[in-house]
Amino acid sequence: MTTAPPPAPLAERGRRGLTAPLTAALVSAAVLLGTWWFFVTTRLGQLIDDAALTGADFGRITLSQVMQPILDVVSVPFVAGAVLAAVVIAVVQRRWSIAGAAALLLVGANVTTQVLKVSLDRPDLGVTLALSNSLPSGHTTVAASVAATALLIAPHRWRGPVAIGGAAYAAATGLATMVGGWHRPSDVVAAFAVAAFWYFIIEAARSVRRRSLPRGYRGAPPANALTLLSAVAAATGLVGVGIGVFTALNVPVETRGGEVLAYVGSCFSVIAASSVATLAMLAMRPHHRAESAGS
Repeated sequence: MTTAPPPAPLAERGRRGLTAPLTAALVSAAVLLGTWWFFVTTRLGQLIDDAALTGADFGRITLSQVMQPILDVVSVPFVAGAVLAAVVIAVVQRRWSIAGAAALLLVGANVTTQVLKVSLDRPDLGVTLALSNSLPSGHTTVAASVAATALLIAPHRWRGPVAIGGAAYAAATGLATMVGGWHRPSDVVAAFAVAAFWYFIIEAARSVRRRSLPRGYRGAPPANALTLLSAVAAATGLVGVGIGVFTALNVPVETRGGEVLAYVGSCFSVIAASSVATLAMLAMRPHHRAESAGS
């Protein structure tokens, strides 16, 4: 009969748990910077982005009636309420570190978006008349950070449904900003990257000091939710990328059909981006199995 190897020292377990979330945070930052660089600072990127923005007025009157209530929810009181609710839920579960992490995620993500919005420039490349920077989308950042916070505080048995609902809510908010003509697709994708970055940074910080998994987080990530999000991300991503490549090869988009096609492709891309970000967050924990009961 063989005996189980002794548990790894705390420092070693912390380093193992740090690698995945820190790498994911760096990837999120790279996605943010890459999205800004291509769609804001290059002529081709501006052409594709603005073709989608112009095409968004297709069916706007009908779609706005459905989407506007989603945007009306987002406000400063809504963010404050989300912070309070997240802290209260974490405190009730006696998970003190999660309470602070939830508040940090919500505040950090939304402050970052506002700082970036006023700090980044949109150069005049002779493509569009709207030169003010709108990246990242503030409304989408609120929705994505609320969804990420809900996933952060959710017990294991609820992580699957919370992830699916959060991805759908964040994507719907992003699409609503596009339907309303408030934001370009790149603004929405950048907002997802901001929220994901803060989620993974917090996970990295927590992994360093965590001795074992908190109660309710043992076991593998929910397989059904992972499968569903993977399928949605793959299907919408392929369509979105395919249409994006077609648009890039045929710019400038001078026909109405081309603008609508760019808009439809961007909608698929937004859904894919939300699904991928949520999929990564959902799969992030547990980093390892608990070696003793924790709280």
